[in-house]
Amino acid sequence: MVIILLFLTTLFVAYANGANDNFKGVATLFGSQTTPYKIAIAWATFTTFLGSVASIFLANTLIKNFSGKGLVPDAIANESNFHLAVAIAAGLTVILATLTGFPISTTHALTGGLVGAGLVAIGLKVNFAALGSAFVLPLLLSPLVAIGCGLVLYGIFRYGAGESWY
Repeated sequence: MVIILLFLTTLFVAYANGANDNFKGVATLFGSQTTPYKIAIAWATFTTFLGSVASIFLANTLIKNFSGKGLVPDAIANESNFHLAVAIAAGLTVILATLTGFPISTTHALTGGLVGAGLVAIGLKVNFAALGSAFVLPLLLSPLVAIGCGLVLYGIFRYGAGESWY
């Protein structure tokens, strides 16, 4: 029974994630009137589908990252009820934020679900050092890395177009 609930909850998280993220990748194409709505939504759906296919190959890494191991003791991280609580919390957070128009990240929702379920399971014995190094630090640093990459690539493209690099 728990396996069926986990499967259904996983589908719910996937639905919430798709409802939240599907159009984001092509919103600029539509907003700038580069493509009409139907083409933009078709492109978004196609690329989201390709992403889901790619995730099949990345699933082991994703499962390791969001299993709770290292954050809570392995005995708790291996419990189906722990994963059920994390998935329900993340799915509800994403769907409620999406329906109310609040910006949301499924990664942040899953992280919050892990911490929340961990706090209920073991209180303040959650490994906050692991939380910082495995989740918080990458979430804080990734925008800075993206800014750096954007600056470098934009400079290269400008230089390649015969313009000043700055």
